[in-house]
Amino acid sequence: MAVMGDILAESPMTLAIYAGTTLVGLVFVGMLVSFCTAPLMVKKKTAKGEQPQSWFTKFVMDFMTDYRVIVICLVVVPLSFLFETYFEWRDWFHRKFRVAPKMHDQRVKIVQEQVQRWHESGLRGQKMMCTARKSWLTMSVRTATFKEDCNRIKVDLRDILEVNPDKMTMRTEPLVDMRYMTRHLVPMGYQLAIQVEMEDLTIGGLCMGLGMETNSHLYGLIQETVVAFEIVTSDGKLVRASKDENPDLYHALPWSHGTIGFLVAVELKIIPIKPFVHITYIPCHTKDDLCKQMKELSEKDDAPALLEATVYSKETSVIMVGEFDVADTPEKKKKINGVNYFWKPWYYLHVETALGKRGQFDEYIPVRHYHHRFTRSVFWELRDLIPFGNHPIYRYLFGWLGAPKISFLKLTMTPQIRKEVVYKHVVQDIIIPIDEMSKSIDLFHEWFEIYPLLVFPIAIFDKSPYKTFLRKPKNLIKGKDYEMFFDLGAYGVPEKVRQKKPWNAKKMILAMEEYTRQVGGYQCLYADTFMTREQFREMFDHTLYDQVREKYNAVGAFPDVYTKIKPEAGVVDDHADFKEE
Repeated sequence: MAVMGDILAESPMTLAIYAGTTLVGLVFVGMLVSFCTAPLMVKKKTAKGEQPQSWFTKFVMDFMTDYRVIVICLVVVPLSFLFETYFEWRDWFHRKFRVAPKMHDQRVKIVQEQVQRWHESGLRGQKMMCTARKSWLTMSVRTATFKEDCNRIKVDLRDILEVNPDKMTMRTEPLVDMRYMTRHLVPMGYQLAIQVEMEDLTIGGLCMGLGMETNSHLYGLIQETVVAFEIVTSDGKLVRASKDENPDLYHALPWSHGTIGFLVAVELKIIPIKPFVHITYIPCHTKDDLCKQMKELSEKDDAPALLEATVYSKETSVIMVGEFDVADTPEKKKKINGVNYFWKPWYYLHVETALGKRGQFDEYIPVRHYHHRFTRSVFWELRDLIPFGNHPIYRYLFGWLGAPKISFLKLTMTPQIRKEVVYKHVVQDIIIPIDEMSKSIDLFHEWFEIYPLLVFPIAIFDKSPYKTFLRKPKNLIKGKDYEMFFDLGAYGVPEKVRQKKPWNAKKMILAMEEYTRQVGGYQCLYADTFMTREQFREMFDHTLYDQVREKYNAVGAFPDVYTKIKPEAGVVDDHADFKEE
């Protein structure tokens, strides 16, 4: 107020300059917001069957499509930096003053009141519920258009509630992301039992969908580490679900994607860690060597704490074996490598050096750098979004701005680009038995020919007394209660598309989905799927899911999983024959 008083005390010319500058700033911000949100508005109209566009909207869409790299560099990256800075300050404030735990019960009551109003309004079966979170903020490739027809419930729950070192658990709200999670837990000497890589993934999305990491060969998917869920059901009741309390609900919630109730808190297991991860990079020059070593390393009794592989061609790959450690000697300190510093080369390219003259090597990575090692390059997707992003000049001059956030990439994704993401680009993960590794790499080469490929071994457990969404594994390891699967991830532009040759996306994805069903595997549901509802139910066991949806009155209150995960209107269903050329 004092500053404003000083301004008013100045001459009319000063006041006019101040007012003019403020007005220009507001106009600029308004134009930027309109520019960024234009694609989202067009997608919403497309979902409603409204096609005509004004000349200005068409101009903006064409510009954002034709000059995607410019839009990313000049709009998306700066916005991502500002967004990240805001959340750093916000996270600091909540860690410092711990406001959230005191407000949690009040926030949950607000959710309950909204649901109760919907319940009393008689809208069941007419207008279902979903969260009010913007669809472009989610980490899936889709921009969910089904929300346009839903009653949106505000679930503003984004804080850590408690860390209990005695029980080795933590309780958190669903919108806490992995950035906040590691920033909070790592200084205390802990991490989630499954600490997922990408910073913007939320704990609610992971627990109600799926989450995996490089220690999933020990702990399985993140659902295996959940102690208890707390949800608000369709009639506004707060229900806690654990292995002993409402066990059917507890076992039905993973992979349900918020179609049974609103998650308001979750309790998970944590594990102790050390300040560094000692990583050994093992080059493999044949596919058989990769498959043999990954099976042996993941299934042995003294398996490493962390295990993954990056496949660089049909025959070459690098296995990364990690253990939590301290760098307490001069020799170890010389090997410290903060891989996430902005001036460093992208991590996947650093790993690839093991395939050259350097050969096998090891180093010590600070644990938070390790957890978010692929964030700067969005795994390896950034090479197509910002082709010069790994150039030393860009890294040193602009790397400090960080990577573009997936949420802003989605926000500025025009309908044309969205179609190209489906028909000229691949973002797919499948989880299949580890004995299928060799064949699946061959098939991915045939279908996509995209490298690198991501490989995470994952233990799929047979612990539940219920028929859960994941079908029970058939070939348990002798003396164990799990079968070893692995995640195979392909992200990027197929080689045939790069060479401007015909490539049938629908045919290839359908072949991948069919193969996944045949071998008893699962498609990760953040990705686009061409499966019919019947094929989807063949891949995933809906027995318990359907029973729990009926028991807790979720039918008619929430969309089912297939409705939520299928591509948005105007993409796959209306453009199945989209022309690649």
